[in-house]
Amino acid sequence: MTTVRIWQSEDKTKAFEACGHAGYARRGIDIVCSAITTLITTTINSIEKLCEEKTDVTVDEKIGMIRCVFKNTPSEKSQLLVDSMILGLKQIQEEYGNKYIDIIFEEV
Repeated sequence: MTTVRIWQSEDKTKAFEACGHAGYARRGIDIVCSAITTLITTTINSIEKLCEEKTDVTVDEKIGMIRCVFKNTPSEKSQLLVDSMILGLKQIQEEYGNKYIDIIFEEV
């Protein structure tokens, strides 16, 4: 299962992380894991390139983890990108079920 954590404060995202492999299919052909990774990676790249937001990004391929921490409060554009990512993740969860993805929101 992939666990996605989103840390928020007053409706602003402070950080988000995905960890683990979905387990829908074997590694390398897992479409759920691929969809989650694509959404998160595209969101991070867009935040950095299009919004010029300062972030700390950590990737650990051994455990299948990617984390993005905002250095400052995200701009409206960056928050919109994160909200879009969350929408996509929820749609994956609705389509494939809680067995493969768990989305956890934490107030900080």
